[in-house]
Amino acid sequence: MGEKEMSNRNDLKNTLSYLHSELNRIETMAGTLSTVEREHFNKLTNFDHRELMDIAVEEQNAARQLGAIKQMCLAMAQKIEGMKKALDHGEPGERTQHDPVH
Repeated sequence: MGEKEMSNRNDLKNTLSYLHSELNRIETMAGTLSTVEREHFNKLTNFDHRELMDIAVEEQNAARQLGAIKQMCLAMAQKIEGMKKALDHGEPGERTQHDPVH
């Protein structure tokens, strides 16, 4: 393996490490926000007021969306980890099959 190829491989590994780290941060933030939104939903549904119930439903929807973002980040982070391992083992590339995340 030439010096340039080794440098490119190291750059790719560093980029993948950065992306993996940032996806983990986003996953954590989305999980925290999702929990807060669920707590808001639970608190707001205790009140007998139509506007508060509407807000509660919005909070519930936001919690679901944040939960989906968390799962998407987890799936992408796992894929990146697989790519990093493939680079470490000298494999030419990862399979390009994408599993849908919803």
